[in-house]
Amino acid sequence: MMTVYGLTSSDGILYAARTSGLSRSRDGGTTWEETFASLEQAEPLAAIAVASTGQTVFAGVKGAVLRSDDAGDHWTMVGLGSPPPLVVALTISPNFAEDGLVAAGTAEDGVFVSTDRGDTWVAWNFGLLDQSVYALAFSPDFARDRTLYAGAESGVFRSVSAGRGWRETAFPMDAAPVLSLALFGGALVAGTEQHGLFASDGGEHWRP
Repeated sequence: MMTVYGLTSSDGILYAARTSGLSRSRDGGTTWEETFASLEQAEPLAAIAVASTGQTVFAGVKGAVLRSDDAGDHWTMVGLGSPPPLVVALTISPNFAEDGLVAAGTAEDGVFVSTDRGDTWVAWNFGLLDQSVYALAFSPDFARDRTLYAGAESGVFRSVSAGRGWRETAFPMDAAPVLSLALFGGALVAGTEQHGLFASDGGEHWRP
């Protein structure tokens, strides 16, 4: 049985990041096909994270981020340096069409940000005291507030500079690690490993 690490959908196509690679379904999940065939890898390339908008898809693997501009038919791979970080989270700016901004979270090396649609990546970890980052989420109003959140081993961090600098929020440390993040209805919601969901008004106050 293949482990599924992440799911996303755009333009009516569903993508699943799996140990066997990145799978794609055009019929709501009834049938699936692998999308990494064009890479001609000798061994299966595990995809740990995935994010998409329109026909553009990003997949996170060990040491690199892959981008496809044609819904997964063809891929470009960009390495993130050595030793190779494990990319476990990806998120795309709500204003990607204008700012080309994508963020990647890694298991031990913090956050990498691309401002050119994934062509190049830079580690932006100033103030990020915990570099085991498992989840990322842009503010829906990112164009105005430049806010990006990171869920980590010790809690939740917030950047109001599009990831250039970070500060720890008041998330209760005994409820960490934080494995998922979502923003909706004016609330920031964090999913934890063993303590359920926590909601916040932007990181200042948290409640189960």
